[in-house]
Amino acid sequence: MTADRTKPTDAEVAALLASAEAVRKRPSRGLWFLALVVSLVCVLGLGYGLLTYWDTEPERATIKAGGDNTATGGSPTSGTGFGLGLMIGLGAGIAIGSGLALRRRQS
Repeated sequence: MTADRTKPTDAEVAALLASAEAVRKRPSRGLWFLALVVSLVCVLGLGYGLLTYWDTEPERATIKAGGDNTATGGSPTSGTGFGLGLMIGLGAGIAIGSGLALRRRQS
């Protein structure tokens, strides 16, 4: 029950590539600018973090199962950097995705 598949010819491949290239729309200048701004903010944030905390020793805390660290001296809000970064990334992703969706709808 195998299908008889033949290799496409060079003319068929060229026609497929030409039709795909004709349909494809180039990203706008504003989208490139937004991508540049987002990447610069990320690089600057990474650079700031590396320069500020390069020589800082990491905190050593005992972590109990269940997430309650108040008994060992850890505050309930310790370790929020990951969550904050995740929320910022999620917000930026939603904003950029919405912008792309609106751009597609308008064109």
